[in-house]
Amino acid sequence: MKIQRTINAIIGATQDRRNITRDSKRKLDGIELRCFKTMESISGPSVHNPVKVVKSWYKAYNENIKRLKLIEDLNKPFKKPSLIRQIFHRQTNK
Repeated sequence: MKIQRTINAIIGATQDRRNITRDSKRKLDGIELRCFKTMESISGPSVHNPVKVVKSWYKAYNENIKRLKLIEDLNKPFKKPSLIRQIFHRQTNK
């Protein structure tokens, strides 16, 4: 599961940085502007210096890892079968 989480975080960080670079050139308003400002505050503004690009990407990667861990923790209780489901399964599959 950790490999899949890492791959998803890499993809998410790359998409976040691509969106920041693309949206920095566009005129935004409303929800798009708030989303852009939030992403920019997390991983930094659009930059073209290779060292700063890598640092910004790494910040976005760490934020995506945190988000994916939170989602896994929220979904953990639903992985176990409920008591009602276990009783029903025992009654019907004899």
